Amino acid sequence: MSVTANKRITSEKKITLATLIGTNPVKRNLHLEGVKIRLTGFSSIWGLAKIRKLFNLYALALGMAIPEAAFAGAWTAKAGESYIKEAVNYFESDSRFGPENGFENFRNVNYTLYWEHGVEDNLTFFTQGAFVKTRNTDSGVTTFGSGISDIDLGLRYRLHDGPVVVSVQGLFKAPYLYDENAELPIGNGQEDFEGKLLFGKSFDALGYGGVEVGYRLRAEAPADEFRYVVEYGVDLNERSYVRAKLDGVHSVGGFKATSNANAPIATGAGLNPQLPNRFNVGRLEYTFGYKISRSLSGEIAGTSAVYGNNTLKGTNIQVALVASF
Repeated sequence: MSVTANKRITSEKKITLATLIGTNPVKRNLHLEGVKIRLTGFSSIWGLAKIRKLFNLYALALGMAIPEAAFAGAWTAKAGESYIKEAVNYFESDSRFGPENGFENFRNVNYTLYWEHGVEDNLTFFTQGAFVKTRNTDSGVTTFGSGISDIDLGLRYRLHDGPVVVSVQGLFKAPYLYDENAELPIGNGQEDFEGKLLFGKSFDALGYGGVEVGYRLRAEAPADEFRYVVEYGVDLNERSYVRAKLDGVHSVGGFKATSNANAPIATGAGLNPQLPNRFNVGRLEYTFGYKISRSLSGEIAGTSAVYGNNTLKGTNIQVALVASF
């Protein structure tokens, strides 16, 4: 039997658990009074209070739905709500944009944790860090590195709530948990300060889009950076969704992008080729996600460097678990 919204059931019926609960109990407004429910192995009379208790337990187990745009780009989390993404990344490259200069191979395997939390409806705190293991081979010499990477700490403040969402964001990168003079350093050991302006728009059933532009001030040797993001995501059905994102970084202040041998290249087995002081890159991310429950999703993503200078070519593969609560 199909139980529809706003339908009152007053007679004895045989209802399966799947039919009773349905696929979206939060949106259903059921009036169940004195319904005799036969589940496999037992039969009992349940009143309205017990039905509500069943629904509450089920809703608690599943949590809140993950809106595709709710934790993307310009959007802020509601006060008290959190979003956590745990990811394992694998990246390996044997070529780069620019001359090789002895470079042979580089590998980075890491576990990344991202968390954001709604301080107020229009203010979100976020942070990200990773445990990293790297290997670099240059001119026949191989070096290794491992440890906790730079930690990002930031705040996002929503200025306008629609139809185009507008937010500002500030970020601080803390480089305090690793040795920048290690055999193969996993960071370049200086603080970064970033300001960003974010725009987002929901297209309802057609998904959402976002644009971000920002400037990152980098202390010490690395050049400052102009950063931009263009993103689009859409639900394919009730369970699955896809997302595409172009993430660009362009060094400014004393570095002119070129595609020839004059580009400064970090060389040597003891230098991390993912961390040049000056570089340009555009990375295209393509993600497929599956909603395991209303509060949990799994994602698999590829991120490819599609253009650049003084940086590695290659594709990062990511497997992630995403939760909201």
